Amino acid sequence: MGRSLDVLAACEVFVAVADRESFTAGALAAGVSQSVASRRIGALEAHLGGRLFDRTSRRVALTAFGRGVLPGAARLVGAAADLVDDARRSRSRPLSVGVPPSVPPLVLAELCAAGAAGRLPLAPVAGNPAERAEAFRSGSTSLFLENVPPDRARWTASLGVGSHPDDDATGTFRLGELRPSRGRPMGALRRLWLQPEDDVPHVRDRLERARDEAGLAPVQVRVAESTVRALSEILVSDDLVLCTPSEARTYDLRWRPLGDQRLVRAHTLAAGDESLAERFLASCSPAVATLLGADGTGVAREPQTEQEPARG
Repeated sequence: MGRSLDVLAACEVFVAVADRESFTAGALAAGVSQSVASRRIGALEAHLGGRLFDRTSRRVALTAFGRGVLPGAARLVGAAADLVDDARRSRSRPLSVGVPPSVPPLVLAELCAAGAAGRLPLAPVAGNPAERAEAFRSGSTSLFLENVPPDRARWTASLGVGSHPDDDATGTFRLGELRPSRGRPMGALRRLWLQPEDDVPHVRDRLERARDEAGLAPVQVRVAESTVRALSEILVSDDLVLCTPSEARTYDLRWRPLGDQRLVRAHTLAAGDESLAERFLASCSPAVATLLGADGTGVAREPQTEQEPARG
């Protein structure tokens, strides 16, 4: 009988009857008929090996055995109620997702709206690639947009150079354009700034090799500590910033494609729970593509479900 008995359901009736000293009132509180309540109490008595109640025509009283096991039954019923409450809170808690820094608030709002439409409340957590990976490893976020090499990407965005809106240069950009011109003061080298989102080997290292092949000084290709710093430099000089066409439109920059080599900013979704990743993608994939400035719809690949994402 112990295998087939629903101990929790029986204990719920037992506690309800004991509290009210009435099978009728206890059955009503437990949401079952009086006959079902009597059967569950009988099955629990058989399971535990003793009578729980002394029944008379006027009242129901706990036996000494019943008083002894009542605290344990109450704890079991209370723990089950706590579990249901915890599950409800967990379902309503926003899902934390790591996103790149410097995403415009309206774009983040559109991502959150897409999640809400899919009954998946979101809490974006902004950070550079290394910060997002660390937050995921520590459990601070449940999902994050991982900056990966192009062959692992779900979303890709072409990278080029953005310059001051008054810049009249056109056509493809080549790093050789950064070589000092005659008459340019020493120490006033023209620079290409990388945003923190592009401080990853498959972008940074390739640009540094191209820089060296073009005969440029190391300081002419630099990683800015923030997008704001990179933009401030190009607004007061003829420096350039590595960016996507979408970012150039957002920041009102003149954009040119790279000619030395094709570079892309590539992302996938990293998650520890594949079903959670599928729910997120079903609701939010178009919004993520917009957030990342992806080319077209991006490359459709399976989400990464590894616990230790690749270091950027």
